[in-house]
Amino acid sequence: MQATPLYYRLAMSLLKPLYQLKLASKTTLPNEKQQRFGQVFPEIHTRQPMIWCHAVSLGETNTAEPILRDLLAQGYALWVTNTTHTGYNRVEQLFAPEIAAGKVYHSFVPVDSKAVIDKFLAHVQPVAALFIETELWGTTLAELSNRQIATILVNGRLSEKSFKGYQKAAKLSQSMMENLSLIIAQDSDSAKRFRQLGATSDKIRIASSLKWSSKTNPLMLSRAEKLRETWHLSDRAVILAASTHEGEELAILDSFLTVKAQYANRHPLLIIVPRHPERFDDVAKLIDSKNLPVIRRSQDGEPAKNESVYLADSMGELGVWYALSDIAIVGGSLVNIGGHNPIEAAIVGKPIIMGQYTQSCQLIVDQLKQSGALVQVNGSDELTQQLARWLANPKAAQTAGHVGQILAEKYQDATKQQLAMIMQCIADNNEQLIKSEIQKIDHEPVASDGRKFIDDL
Repeated sequence: MQATPLYYRLAMSLLKPLYQLKLASKTTLPNEKQQRFGQVFPEIHTRQPMIWCHAVSLGETNTAEPILRDLLAQGYALWVTNTTHTGYNRVEQLFAPEIAAGKVYHSFVPVDSKAVIDKFLAHVQPVAALFIETELWGTTLAELSNRQIATILVNGRLSEKSFKGYQKAAKLSQSMMENLSLIIAQDSDSAKRFRQLGATSDKIRIASSLKWSSKTNPLMLSRAEKLRETWHLSDRAVILAASTHEGEELAILDSFLTVKAQYANRHPLLIIVPRHPERFDDVAKLIDSKNLPVIRRSQDGEPAKNESVYLADSMGELGVWYALSDIAIVGGSLVNIGGHNPIEAAIVGKPIIMGQYTQSCQLIVDQLKQSGALVQVNGSDELTQQLARWLANPKAAQTAGHVGQILAEKYQDATKQQLAMIMQCIADNNEQLIKSEIQKIDHEPVASDGRKFIDDL
């Protein structure tokens, strides 16, 4: 085990009470505070070996889902932690039957304090810990390493910006790299940056991103077809603004209203899906400010032919809206968020528009762009122009969507790749634990009659 630097441990001890005050001043979910500070956790009702998986928020949870389901099929129980409310609620949606059956357990992530992490690990007793994409905590990794628990960074991604941030805390970063058992990087650039932070080459593997593992969901497809029929969309062009953030809805609305006037013969319909539920009401007010009727999913609204904007203010239905659309604008990219996963649009054959801020999924964006499935735009004027091109030429839009779907299907083995690496790491760790126990036995003092004192087996 590589101990975390003293400055980091001191900083975390100072931040802990400040974080408690912050939680006290905001709306929390039941048991959230107690879970974050190690005071209470769900009871465990399984004898299956437990794997802990930490997925920060909604995006990481969606990314992790296929591999978590494969781990369940391998006979493991899962303990899933999240940092955000959206991530936490998504786990509740995705794994409701498994949670009820005692196969999946769920809590907010414990703070990175030795006392809290000790309580958490003593309760969960994981045989392995998975961290999805980027969020790493020094003390947590040190305590996992101290207990000889296989610790794996899954779908690891390290942008140039994040790399420079980690470099500023070089000793902390090096300790974290040393305390990881395995790093599965999404691309060679990330792998190189992990090495520069102190990870040894034998710990690093490269595999296709789990984001490619998005699959078509038959239930979502059938629900989309039903809505298409109910809403009489056969002769309407449906534009989806997916996972939008503040500042994006206004730009998209303005571009949409321009092309709506130009291509009135296609009766365009814009569906807006804000990324965070706490913004639903704000987006409704924005739509109203444009003198447009506010039709909301939460109110069972249905857009009439003379109504052109629909607010999909629900959770867990994004797959429906992608399937229903003819053109997909993927949010988090028109403002500096980093871009959300465009594979969800590609896998159902939709042409994709994204902004310039795609650093969170740059490799995937580049591959889709090179294939012709995705167009990046810089500003509202370019967004308007691209929407106009695909509205004017529906066949070109369909072709773009088709090539994206072919590319997405090509990389569907990403989950198998990373799962094999995870399983091998767990197996290697178990083998090392057995060897360690044998070495302990070999070094125990021997009694006069040849018996060994093995007190802890």
